[in-house]
Amino acid sequence: MALAFGGLLMGAAAAASAQEMAVAVPSPKGEFVVFPQKDHALSPTALSMVRVVADEATSARRVTLRGRPENVAPVKAALEKAGVAAADIVVRSDASAALPRPADGLSQPSDRRVEIRF
Repeated sequence: MALAFGGLLMGAAAAASAQEMAVAVPSPKGEFVVFPQKDHALSPTALSMVRVVADEATSARRVTLRGRPENVAPVKAALEKAGVAAADIVVRSDASAALPRPADGLSQPSDRRVEIRF
């Protein structure tokens, strides 16, 4: 069943795309935000965004990652696999005190946020 929204039809495929958009959010050139999944893996959309970063960051002297260590690790590994030298990746830990968990036990996306700058 499609939902009419502002004169546009939004079906299941569009809804799935909207959900994927929440996983990797582009910011101004040189700044990106990705959200690893609850198991710290990268979704296809987030992985695609990391590849874009690797391609665009070739002229940068360094790429800075900021986030919680368990979420930064898969992003760093994906950047290295995409051709960014490990020596060019700077990690800024955002491992503040443990964040409170919602009552239903689901992980907050903000807990998984990884900022990428170059």
